[in-house]
Amino acid sequence: MTTPEPLTVDTVLSWNIEPVGRTADVLKTLSADIESQADGAGRKIAGSTEYFDSDAGNAARTKGAADRGDTFATADVLEKMSVLAASLKTTIGDAIEVIRDKKADAEDSRWDFFVTPEGDVRSHKSNMETATTCAPFGMAAVAIKEATAFNLASSIKGALSAIREADSEGAESFARLLEDLAETVKTQLVATPDDPYLAWILSEYQTGSSEGEPRLWPEGWMLTAMRVYDSEFEPKMMTSEEIEALEDLFTEQGPLAAYRQANMVDEARAAATENFPESLDDGHGDAFRHIYWNARMTQEFGEDWTQTYATAHEKSGGNPPNREAMDLFNNQVGREIGAQYPDASPEELQEIIKNRIETGGVLVMAPNGQGSPVITWSNTVSESETTIAPGVDVPLPGQR
Repeated sequence: MTTPEPLTVDTVLSWNIEPVGRTADVLKTLSADIESQADGAGRKIAGSTEYFDSDAGNAARTKGAADRGDTFATADVLEKMSVLAASLKTTIGDAIEVIRDKKADAEDSRWDFFVTPEGDVRSHKSNMETATTCAPFGMAAVAIKEATAFNLASSIKGALSAIREADSEGAESFARLLEDLAETVKTQLVATPDDPYLAWILSEYQTGSSEGEPRLWPEGWMLTAMRVYDSEFEPKMMTSEEIEALEDLFTEQGPLAAYRQANMVDEARAAATENFPESLDDGHGDAFRHIYWNARMTQEFGEDWTQTYATAHEKSGGNPPNREAMDLFNNQVGREIGAQYPDASPEELQEIIKNRIETGGVLVMAPNGQGSPVITWSNTVSESETTIAPGVDVPLPGQR
């Protein structure tokens, strides 16, 4: 998947979030309609004994009751999505207004301020110019100017941070709600490959959603320890299982190991970009990235830990099933390569992985003529023929 661009002041001020509110209204109405129709249909089926009193009728009523329950559960998921969308609109909208107001305050102030894309407040005039202009109270004026800039920047950056958090956590919460759909609903909505073995892989290479709440990691003293190696190191939103695995690595091998592991993401992305630049999302480049990443982690931290962490990484809710199968399968290929070639250099690993992709045994995503893409073997399509799965989709029940 693509890496989102960092949020800036100009970006968030350009947003129109009214569609979020309309989406909340549509979801609420849809939920009520589905629940009403399910209730009506359920009553008719349940009351059919008088004219359909037989084993077949009993079976139909049992199935009808189960379907009614599944439909109510679907309506409940839509209702929760409506509430979440409305809450996000309020949270993000309020933060945008703070940024808009404080930016206006900065630009209208006597200190000739401007606001940077990152939310810093700076002046077109140096402190020396300010002191000279405001003499004989120059030093006091400079102090007031600096305090005003600090306060305005703190408000703007705080609002930007609130938007980032709401955006990240809101997206994760929406995806997790999809996990609450009934299994009968999930299995009926997923595009399935025609090849029986690929269909089996699609079913088996699924993992359940995270059992805990996602949060940013590292934090506190662990973040401080990581910043010894990179002062600008930033925490990332992770599943609770990812965090547990990384904290185990941190405890057992130290902060340098955790920092090296974090850098392997960038290392894998750079290698994929060099080798398969035209298919970095759900294509050959994406497969290369996952395989290389798992191979390198296996070399450094062992196959067992890598399997635990890589699987935990896929536990974000609402992961499209074909993408999840592709990633989990390719992760396994990477671990097998890392275990088989523990002393291979990064360059040697890349050649091994390229050969594996070119000869097959690796999964990519391709159209299936029915709208949603499905997994297929890497040697059956070219880079240009691969396609991208939706960002979020109805998940399949987890097997791993």
